[in-house]
Amino acid sequence: MAAPTDFVSLGALHRDLEELFLLHQEALMGMDLPAARERLSRYREELTRHLEAEEALLLPELPRAGRIRGAAPELFTGEHQRMRELLAKCQEAVDALDASAPDYRRAVLRVFDMESTFKHLEHHHSLREETYLFPALDGVLNNEEERKALLAAFLERTAPTSPRA
Repeated sequence: MAAPTDFVSLGALHRDLEELFLLHQEALMGMDLPAARERLSRYREELTRHLEAEEALLLPELPRAGRIRGAAPELFTGEHQRMRELLAKCQEAVDALDASAPDYRRAVLRVFDMESTFKHLEHHHSLREETYLFPALDGVLNNEEERKALLAAFLERTAPTSPRA
């Protein structure tokens, strides 16, 4: 991703995270448990960094925009917490899969069902951020130096720790 000059462009980071989750699901669909586990773990690490950076850096700036219906900081942090909880359950379910179990294929289907719930929440959360949070930040951070510094700090905190496969 090219260095962003505004917050709306951070939506591209959501697409990158979605792609990483899909790579996990492709491995799971192909019954490649080691790859599915590794990719889900990496996704979880990257998503956690992303959520923590939003909470530490971006959400504290949101009140500067005034009250925005459907975009209270507590709503975002509540969704973040729910996403963490659901993703932890998905990770536990994937880690518990046993390819030698007689119901293995059905267990994989149950994981996909669980992940569908997570993906639905994540999708709506990303839309909320891209509709409300990012444009609001662009509106209140008019000082170019302040905007660039906050964007740089956010990108530094969310950068992947290892190359993606």
